[in-house]
Amino acid sequence: MGDEQTNAAIARMEEQIKNMDRRMGNLEKLTETVNSLALSMERLTASMKQTEENVDQLKVDVIELHDKPIKRWETVIAALISTLIGLGIGLLFK
Repeated sequence: MGDEQTNAAIARMEEQIKNMDRRMGNLEKLTETVNSLALSMERLTASMKQTEENVDQLKVDVIELHDKPIKRWETVIAALISTLIGLGIGLLFK
């Protein structure tokens, strides 16, 4: 193998090393991007979980607010019935 062939082989190897170095740099950037995406997904998942918990609590609150007037109405009716029964018993014993 002559000097010319050796120099050509060295030039090819240097070119291959440059290409590999460039590709490695691209892979590092890609890895950083994937890592950033994974962290963003983790934060998004935590946020969605918190939102879901808030929605569940809001559902409970809405049901309680919906049922409150019904309970009040039932209390008023029970009080009226008790009053009428009390008046009826009072009139019987008078």
